[in-house]
Amino acid sequence: MAEHLAEMAKALVRIRDGVPEVLTDPQIRFCPLRRDLYGIHEENRETVENVIRSHIRDLGMYSPHRVLELAEDPVSFGASEILMDGMIEGLVNAAVVVCDGAGTAVITRPDVLQAVGAHMTGLIKTEPVKEIQDGLEERGCILIDRNATIDQIRGFVAALDAGFERVAVTITGTMSCDARDLRAIGARAERRPLILAVHTTGIGRDEAVALAESCDIIWSCASSAVRDVVGARAMLQIGISIPVFAMTQEGKRLVLNRAFHFKGPLVIHRSSLPYLHADRQPRPLI
Repeated sequence: MAEHLAEMAKALVRIRDGVPEVLTDPQIRFCPLRRDLYGIHEENRETVENVIRSHIRDLGMYSPHRVLELAEDPVSFGASEILMDGMIEGLVNAAVVVCDGAGTAVITRPDVLQAVGAHMTGLIKTEPVKEIQDGLEERGCILIDRNATIDQIRGFVAALDAGFERVAVTITGTMSCDARDLRAIGARAERRPLILAVHTTGIGRDEAVALAESCDIIWSCASSAVRDVVGARAMLQIGISIPVFAMTQEGKRLVLNRAFHFKGPLVIHRSSLPYLHADRQPRPLI
């Protein structure tokens, strides 16, 4: 079977032949999202391993048995949830995302997008899993190659070549240069990408500035730089434990569309940004 490398709670994890091995201690001791999703109140190597094992067991992640269609939306304002609802409303017609066993993929179906992204953590490297690749292609997805390469710029170009006009691209916080390149490619093609920055924990202030200048939506994760730099420039914030910042009108529209589809109660009110509750943040912020 294939080998995969990912980050979770800022711990490095290797999954080989379906067996996870946590290689480093998690740098994040507490995450309110992981508490709500998995009941974890203090992170350690065991909690990280247990969550990865649950993903393999329940969703078939990193294996030939991966679930590729999903209707549930476990995260109130996660990237896949926002993009799924954006697809339903026609605000997005293709999303360039990363999938274990497949690498960069262009996805056009909301249920497939949600299956791929709902519990995706920081995937660093992945190797091909034929069943995952075949399953995605059977569901109308475009893979940039069969080597499970992660390259969001190539994914965006593939989406443009396929004729999609409203393309969203997810990038990690360390890919701020890719955000600038995506903007330049979109300008030349006269098709503006929607850029969503996820997995931002640990990035520096320069990277946060670059993301703020180029992205439409940015997740704060456990990043102090995103809260300080991005939060002060944002047009809209949703959530106070792990704030999600909309930086543009297009990003704001996507977030508010998710609020429209969200089934639970919400409070929306005017405030200077970022709006934070110190006792409800991940610990530590890095």
